[in-house]
Amino acid sequence: MELFKKIEERKALLIDKLLAKGVYKTKDERHLYDVPLRVLEDEYKLVVNKPDQHSSSSWMT
Repeated sequence: MELFKKIEERKALLIDKLLAKGVYKTKDERHLYDVPLRVLEDEYKLVVNKPDQHSSSSWMT
C-alpha cells in the first residue's frame, strides 16, 4: 500500500499546483480529482511549458 500512498500524495501535489495556476479542470473538461496521475502530470506539463497560451483557455475555468 506504500505505492498507493505515494501516488495519492503526488496527485495531491499536482492538483495543488494546478489550482494555484488557475486550472480547475483538464483540457477535456474533467475535474482534477477524477483523473489518474498520468493525466495530472500531462496537464501540469502543458501549463508549465506554455504559460502564456493558457491564460485565456476555456479549459482553465
